[in-house]
Amino acid sequence: YDALFAGTHISHVGRFTLTSFLINIGATEQDLINLFKEITDFDEGKTRYQIEHIAGRRGTRTKYVPPKCDTLRTHGICVKPDELCKSVRHPLTYYRRKLRTILRKRK
Repeated sequence: YDALFAGTHISHVGRFTLTSFLINIGATEQDLINLFKEITDFDEGKTRYQIEHIAGRRGTRTKYVPPKCDTLRTHGICVKPDELCKSVRHPLTYYRRKLRTILRKRK
């Protein structure tokens, strides 16, 4: 996410991971199209198709989830690991646990 706004090239695996992660935590397809407009090689038609495919609205109708943490580390996509990373294997698990921790601290 930070790399996107820094203007850094994002690999196909990186784009897939970001898209599938955000779709699974509640981002809309339009949210993602707006996000990817920042990329220099943006093509709205291709972007929309890929987002809809990952969201399960095209192709096989499979809603994809992001790759496991091991895969993200292999591709150099896992950045800034913290203590919680030692006890989880998937970014969606990390997200849910981190969110619970933040919400508990607010109470």
